[in-house]
Amino acid sequence: MSARLRSRALRIALISTGLVAVLMIALCVAVDVIVAQTLRSSATNRLTSELAQLARGPAGPALAEPDVDDPVLVWEVNAQRAVVGSTAGAPTLPISALTATRPSEMRFGGADVLVAGVTIPSGRLIGAVSLGDESKAGTALIVTEAIVGPILLVFVFVGAFVVGRQTAGPIERARRRQLEFTADASHELRTPLAVIEAETSLALTTLEASGADDPTLRRVAVETHRMRSIVEDLLWLARFEALPPDPVSEPVDITTAAAVGADRFVSIAERAGLRLEDRSDGAVLALVDAPADWIDRLIGVLLDNACRYTPTGGTVSIAVSRDRDHVRLTVSDTGPGIPLERRGRIFERFRRGTTDGDGAGLGLAIGNAIVDATRGRWQIADVPGGGVSVGVVWPHSRTRLVERVQP
Repeated sequence: MSARLRSRALRIALISTGLVAVLMIALCVAVDVIVAQTLRSSATNRLTSELAQLARGPAGPALAEPDVDDPVLVWEVNAQRAVVGSTAGAPTLPISALTATRPSEMRFGGADVLVAGVTIPSGRLIGAVSLGDESKAGTALIVTEAIVGPILLVFVFVGAFVVGRQTAGPIERARRRQLEFTADASHELRTPLAVIEAETSLALTTLEASGADDPTLRRVAVETHRMRSIVEDLLWLARFEALPPDPVSEPVDITTAAAVGADRFVSIAERAGLRLEDRSDGAVLALVDAPADWIDRLIGVLLDNACRYTPTGGTVSIAVSRDRDHVRLTVSDTGPGIPLERRGRIFERFRRGTTDGDGAGLGLAIGNAIVDATRGRWQIADVPGGGVSVGVVWPHSRTRLVERVQP
């Protein structure tokens, strides 16, 4: 079983077990409450019934215990609140119980009891029934739930894992076939597109040498180059998603990577009439655990998008900052910005944040895949005066470099 399939099955099992655990806890709490109320109600009925029976006695209260198996202790109190009689073995009646009327819980004689009282011609009868059996029953129920519950959850987890693996298997195979088809198709398209691009470039060069031009051929060259870029992006995404979930990472200095990326895009920005600025503090060592080529690709995507959509005369800037626990990479531009209603979907494939430009909508999908795989998170904000700031925040690497390599 592949690591990806096992991960999906494990996720299904954990979610299922969590839901069952929540339902089980709710059910156990409800059962405990119902049982506790039932046991208390039974004790209350025994107590009130015994007191009512004694109070109705024609010759006065008979305090001899009528039910040996279910003892109720009774005290007879006169009008001066003095105890004048009690059932055999009854402890001293606390003063707080002399005025008891409705059944209420108290503790005396070293035990939890339910106490109630009724009025008789000579004073009052105070009765008490032990809640020890009820407490034991409640404790036994809780202990049983604590033992049986985890065992049931283990069975639920194992069953959900097996079912999840069987369910995720066909889905994973279909996903793999789709990735393989995308990768194969992209790979096969690269060669003919390269040939077309080379032939059109050669033809345009020949025409230019003779002082002629062919607008149709030039459009073919432009669209071929665009199609080849799309194919390259699709191939990269397909290969990326086919990688193991835990790629080999290394501490990458984002400050250095940003400087290298900015140098690579200087000529592109100049041809577009843009000013490209690196606003990072070169002395800041900002380390992130990630494959170096992924970070390079992410920076390339962000700078390419910024240069592509910023109008002539605008500014594109890249900056790296670091606080104690996090590293932030930010690429800002003075372009049209990204409308709020589109920001939720700009990371989907073939989705674009603006109708301007000629992008295919794959760049940010690639960037999002990298950010997710490297435990980063996006931060998108408007730039005062127009434009957008696209940032990524990562946890700072715990690894320390002995020597910093300068670009």
